[in-house]
Amino acid sequence: MSINEINAEVKESLRKYFKNSQDVKHENEARKELTKEEIFESVVGEIKESEMKLEQRNQMRNTLQQDAKEAFEKVCGKKSEAKEVEHMTLEGMKKELKENTKHQMEYVNSLKQNTMNARA
Repeated sequence: MSINEINAEVKESLRKYFKNSQDVKHENEARKELTKEEIFESVVGEIKESEMKLEQRNQMRNTLQQDAKEAFEKVCGKKSEAKEVEHMTLEGMKKELKENTKHQMEYVNSLKQNTMNARA
């Protein structure tokens, strides 16, 4: 192949793939631009897909933890030493705080009464 033929191929390549010296020419220049609604729908779809994947991972993690716990109990022949944490609801915390407050007030009142009786 001669230098002239190579140069001709290079020029043809440049004309085919580049508009200007810096812009890449795509075969599908008539691409449709997305509207805001289409972009929004696409993003919402991606978010839903990510949430589903996260939920699947959480379910898988819980299953693996349960399987590991059962395997540990089978091998060791006893329950694991760690206690499972019981989380209270907001209502349960509120009830417990009221009960503690009531008992503390009764205790303080009994101390006051004992102090008054001791002075009298």
